[in-house]
Amino acid sequence: MTRQRLSREQSREQTRERLLEASHEVFIQKGFTLASVEDIAAAAGYTRGAFYSNFDDKTELFFELLRRESAEMDLEFHRMLQEPVLDPLALQNKIAAYYSTLYRDDMCSQMWMEAKIVAVRDEKFRAQLSVFLKERHEQIAEFVVMFSSLTNSAPAAPPHEIAVGLMALCEGVCFAHRCDPVRIDDKTAEAVLSLFLKAVIKMPEAGAAEPAVKLTSTAKRVGKTATSKAAAKKAAAKAG
Repeated sequence: MTRQRLSREQSREQTRERLLEASHEVFIQKGFTLASVEDIAAAAGYTRGAFYSNFDDKTELFFELLRRESAEMDLEFHRMLQEPVLDPLALQNKIAAYYSTLYRDDMCSQMWMEAKIVAVRDEKFRAQLSVFLKERHEQIAEFVVMFSSLTNSAPAAPPHEIAVGLMALCEGVCFAHRCDPVRIDDKTAEAVLSLFLKAVIKMPEAGAAEPAVKLTSTAKRVGKTATSKAAAKKAAAKAG
């Protein structure tokens, strides 16, 4: 069977995907500061020229990795919040069950830890991370609003504060689990995360009227963006 020739755009996308995949391993092994463009390019089987044809620098690539990890999580939350709500408690349990397992992703959690360490020492990087974190907090707050609308319930605090807390808690539990996996085992980590999530996204009071569901433009955009990125990634992998 004749192998299909890639178009210029397909070839560029394939190169970009391979650089992203390779960089993930390099960043985990060496850390952001010690990892070089040459390391990443070599791990992907390319030259420096190929790297700079796709990314301005390793910082841009690093944040693209974080965005992709976040997009996958957003897609799952969006899927759960798009389904018909027949039982608000079941929805809460489903969201809590998913949230309580996010700390398990070794690659993603280590990338986040690395980002925080670099940000403490590098003012320029910190400014970029601050912008990215603001986007993440806004998206999580949007999910809190969606849940409240779907279940006709009031959150325990302003959505933005809940978003900051949930993200910080997940990172903290993840770090604690990595440092002390025997005492803070999987069961403990998941119980803590589930407990606090259920405390801040509450159930509707008895007798509350069924809410009229209307998704915001931000919520709609999440599903579309995450889906398109996932499709592009699969297409590039298939082409390779």
